[in-house]
Amino acid sequence: MKSISNHFKNAEVSKFLANNFGDKERKAFVSNVIALTEADPKLQKCDPGSLMKCAMNATALNLPLNKNLGYAYIVPYNNVPQFQMGYKGFIQLAIRTGQYKTINACEVREGEIKRNKFTGAIEFLEEKEEGKIVGYLAFIELLNGFQQSLYMSTKEVQAHAKKYSKVFARYGNGLWKDEFHLMAKKTVLKLLLNRYGVLSTEMQNAIQIDQADSEGNYIDNPTSRQVEVEVLKQAEPEDEKPKVLNLSDL
Repeated sequence: MKSISNHFKNAEVSKFLANNFGDKERKAFVSNVIALTEADPKLQKCDPGSLMKCAMNATALNLPLNKNLGYAYIVPYNNVPQFQMGYKGFIQLAIRTGQYKTINACEVREGEIKRNKFTGAIEFLEEKEEGKIVGYLAFIELLNGFQQSLYMSTKEVQAHAKKYSKVFARYGNGLWKDEFHLMAKKTVLKLLLNRYGVLSTEMQNAIQIDQADSEGNYIDNPTSRQVEVEVLKQAEPEDEKPKVLNLSDL
């Protein structure tokens, strides 16, 4: 397998990068991808071209590829690189719209909240630092005063993970095992933004390419190319059809 360093030395690749990046941005992109790959033996087994394309997804969204920052990642699945958004990345894209007053995602411990199952309203009671984590919650408030939240129990999040990650469903490992809390917070926030948030072009692109390979395929869940749907189904009121009047009715 050709190394990522040699891949960037290819004349066609160098020309492509020169046409799409400024000199400073190109050097930063190349050095970042090389450092990222050298730090992960599994990424070194991936095709360099596919790896570069996945990394360009983060560049297109202007998000750093750094595991320590938690904005975006490249995760290998069976030697195929996959681009993944971090929950901090979704927060960053939401902030850029300039439409949000508050946005947050957090774990919920036993006894911390009370939820009205009829209205969906959630009331914070008190913080229980030593309590058992029973779920995860995302909350947004727009500048116009609109507020909405989404709560999922730990069991619901686990069911979501098994549905959308074949690796986790089959083997119980992968990013969902290693970073369960981060993935859970990302899930509730992504679903909330997808349903009620201000969907800028950047946000729409992020939702679409999240967990996809360089060709846009959802390799961890190849049976479905659809964007994740809300786990917590809520009945939406049907639009009333306007009554059509006949002349004889007048």
